[in-house]
Amino acid sequence: MPDYLVRGSVFEHLMQECFKLNRSLIEVTERLTGDLGVTGTQWGVLGILGQDNAPRTIAEAARRMGLARQSVQRVADTLVDQGLLEYLPNPTDRRTKLAEVTSAGRTLLTELDTRQLEWARHAAENLSETNIEEAMRFVKQVRERISIDRDDTSG
Repeated sequence: MPDYLVRGSVFEHLMQECFKLNRSLIEVTERLTGDLGVTGTQWGVLGILGQDNAPRTIAEAARRMGLARQSVQRVADTLVDQGLLEYLPNPTDRRTKLAEVTSAGRTLLTELDTRQLEWARHAAENLSETNIEEAMRFVKQVRERISIDRDDTSG
């Protein structure tokens, strides 16, 4: 079998493991958030909007997350309804509001960060820091390669 076919087959197995890992991470996220009245997706949006303690637009948050603005907007609207996020006027653009995490949202993020850190400590208990860093670099490299391929085929 040619080398490129072997690499392709191994890469397909890697993809399957990544799908399984993604599913497991989603399940963990739901366990961490379940009793707090938010979903993992809501936590992700709230976390991005809470970074740097500076209000930002939904479009900015969506870009940082690599998601469509509309999907982040729907989640943000739900967070506003829950009192975890608020919209503010944007002094640089009347049509685009800024989103800011409320004090209740910050309290929730603090609790979730604590839970996540405890879970991560437990999950990484028997893993070496070097292996974790190597895996992180490799996953980033694969993600960037896939992004390049996506960009090359979309035009």
